[in-house]
Amino acid sequence: MSDKKFQRFGKYLILDHLVDGGMAKICRARYLGEQANKMVAVKMVQPQFSNDEAFVRMFQDELNITFGMLHPNIMQVYDYGKTNGQLYTAMEYIHGANLKQYLDRLKERKVVFPVEISCYIISQVCLGLHYAHTFTDKLTGKPYNIVHRDISPHNIMLTYDGAVKVIDFGIAKANTNSEATQAGTIKGKLSYLAPEYLDGLELDARYDEFAVGITLWELLCSRKLFQANNDLAVLKQIQACKIIPPSEINPSVPKELDAIVMKALSKDRSHRYENLDQMNRALVRFLYSTYPDFNASDLKTFADDLFKVEIGKDREKFVEYGKIDIQSYITDMKDEESRTGKISKKDGVIKPGAKEEGPREKIRELDLAIEPVEGKIELQTIKEKTQTKKLNKTLMQQAPTKASSTKVSKATPGGTAVSIKVSKDKTSSRVMSKKELQEESEKSSSTPAMVMVLTATLAAFAYFQADTVEGIIGFNLKHAIHGKDSGRQISSVPSSKRNNKTEQPDQSAEQGTGNIVLGGVDISMEVQVNGAKTDYMGKPLKVDLNQEITVTVKKAGYLPFVTKLTLTKDNNSQVINVPELERARVGLLTTSMNYTAGSKLIYEEQGVEVERDLPFKDVQIPEGTYQARVVNPILGTEKKVEFIIEENRKHFLE
Repeated sequence: MSDKKFQRFGKYLILDHLVDGGMAKICRARYLGEQANKMVAVKMVQPQFSNDEAFVRMFQDELNITFGMLHPNIMQVYDYGKTNGQLYTAMEYIHGANLKQYLDRLKERKVVFPVEISCYIISQVCLGLHYAHTFTDKLTGKPYNIVHRDISPHNIMLTYDGAVKVIDFGIAKANTNSEATQAGTIKGKLSYLAPEYLDGLELDARYDEFAVGITLWELLCSRKLFQANNDLAVLKQIQACKIIPPSEINPSVPKELDAIVMKALSKDRSHRYENLDQMNRALVRFLYSTYPDFNASDLKTFADDLFKVEIGKDREKFVEYGKIDIQSYITDMKDEESRTGKISKKDGVIKPGAKEEGPREKIRELDLAIEPVEGKIELQTIKEKTQTKKLNKTLMQQAPTKASSTKVSKATPGGTAVSIKVSKDKTSSRVMSKKELQEESEKSSSTPAMVMVLTATLAAFAYFQADTVEGIIGFNLKHAIHGKDSGRQISSVPSSKRNNKTEQPDQSAEQGTGNIVLGGVDISMEVQVNGAKTDYMGKPLKVDLNQEITVTVKKAGYLPFVTKLTLTKDNNSQVINVPELERARVGLLTTSMNYTAGSKLIYEEQGVEVERDLPFKDVQIPEGTYQARVVNPILGTEKKVEFIIEENRKHFLE
């Protein structure tokens, strides 16, 4: 194992594959951290799907649902992102098997699930799903209204330690979804659908309750509830919803449990439990009144007996994984981070002549590539929240002009100081003791006049390179003077222009461009500036000054957000907070297949002209009445047509 070379995927070391699918693969991995020893499951989306717009939206929908949830009966998502062109999520590693695997193993032994363990498992599933059904955004207080839609034995995991976990919210329905399910599309496994799905009703938490009821029935009876030779026959069984009580198949099932199962499987959802918390309470009452000696640890004992061989093999494998020398992989990861511009931390040496006190000091080197400020600066402290007056022209004229480096020191509450050295080649910082700082200060304060000159020069550097200084010492002089939200930015002033009495404007303003920053935009949204698509990745948008700019934010299945603004020389930066988009009411449009090659349908969709090649099938279009044109540039023909789109309905255009 020590000689084997493992694949590193970002900050995770891939140990082995658990599942290889067409769209994604799930791997067992180890988190690469010097202070952590954690095993996770990493779901890596195949590159071709990582760049597919529809798949990215689906990926974002699942993250919106699962990332904030934290419950012992729901698999937790730790991390997500994109590495080497692949979307990924890092999830809680569940060392166990799913309920389908338990059922198959029991069938091999020709036995059924014990009644008490079946009730306990489903009670835990009820707890996890009720948490998901009632989950709210803690920052806004808005409910997510999550419906899992894919509850089945495959998506219920049992750890070998006796925990129950609901997994896979990939097709879950929630308020955060980017688009509605198209009519005629079945989401979920056929044998676990509820009758209301086939009736086209809006789904709620009771839909998951029906699937939970099916799963409990199958645990008690050791067979599928809805099964037939073809899918159509299965759908007819679901529609009829004629359920045999479990006790008629398994005589060990008490009548009291029959009542719980049959209530959850009521065809009329209004006759089911109000929510899964109520079903859980009924199961717990039955469990401990009928089996008072049952304990949750009995599930672990049950798993140990069924999967004894697998548990033993895994135990040996994990010990081998623990022997992997991960330091080389961590070093490789840090080198990669350094190459991509992230801070690299290295052990340094104590400054020559300084007295060593306590642990060795460390030096942080930051390649910031900034312009050096003329003049040598040696000051003891910079007091935060201090307002600076305008620079004195006489003092600026006295500043030295041949110095090649700048050194700034900032005292910290703990008695240490950060020393920042700016040179033409690089900028570095290191931690200094208070005594060293005082010695440095005494060397640099030979005359009061020099102190005044140096103070003014430091103020100039701290003001004109405010963002750089803030990144190093955590203090922004410009924010202290103008306020943090000030839209005006002052660029570095060349030494040849420092005698000007007027304040120098921002370089971008001089060049005729300004900045627009968008808040509330995620990867599933498309940003357009004056109708042109822009790859917005969080960096400010550069736009021309004194021209009206139209910013449009689009998301599939939602109404677009549109705003217009004009930036000027005095107001050359603006932040736009994009509100929560309103879901669009859409229907599907299909056209006749008889249109000749080159034909196009041209119409306005939400104020924007849309041109679609004919023919097409099941295209989502917002609800409304449309006056359109069918144009064929090749033949030179054009005719006017009208079509009406209604929400959640299919429409046909001759």
